[in-house]
Amino acid sequence: MAKDGSISLAEALTSQGQFRLYGIPVRDFPAEEISNYVSKNLTSFAHVKGYGLGDFCKRLPFPVLMLVPGAGQKPDVNDKCAIPDELVWNVLPNDRTLALTSHIGAFTEILDDISTRGVDGNVQLLNPRIENGKACVDVRIWAKIEILGAKVEFDERFPVCIPLEGCHTVWSIGWAGLEICFRAPKSLCAKLCVGKWGIEKCWDYCVDLPLLTSTSSTSGGCDCHKT
Repeated sequence: MAKDGSISLAEALTSQGQFRLYGIPVRDFPAEEISNYVSKNLTSFAHVKGYGLGDFCKRLPFPVLMLVPGAGQKPDVNDKCAIPDELVWNVLPNDRTLALTSHIGAFTEILDDISTRGVDGNVQLLNPRIENGKACVDVRIWAKIEILGAKVEFDERFPVCIPLEGCHTVWSIGWAGLEICFRAPKSLCAKLCVGKWGIEKCWDYCVDLPLLTSTSSTSGGCDCHKT
């Protein structure tokens, strides 16, 4: 911005796509050690308490420690999102940053959450039924592993039938697999596990089959992945 308060055309165009971060700078947290993982202009940490874009303003329910560009500036006097004593940082939406959050809980819960961060997914079993003496169900599985910019994912839906005993691997792709088990007297339970780049996580899901005595004689085929 020039001394007379004007801005250039380039500054005006850039500002339209920038987020404004509001918070308090952190003076004793050096950022040099992590500079290889984020955008080069992010050099300081701030306790970010809100953000804005244009006339939109959002205050965070909890502050987050976030890497920001420089020491920050005093907000404009007409900035309705700013709170006294806070500074503002203008950032591009696609710049890579680092956010540190605080968690309170048991050691087992915290360590499990940290070890599987960047992993999301689930398994669902729908329309359980007995067909031709086998347990059949419609499966939906999905998962995503994302770490340091690398990502693998899948989203699959298919029917499957298994014998009325034991456990059976019905789907796999190398870094993920689905096992479905029949558990007497009438349950089908699925376990989806994924693992890549040292990160592993599993999800479980169970459903009850209809009463076997009333459905075991059902006729018709099952277009399934059979084991």
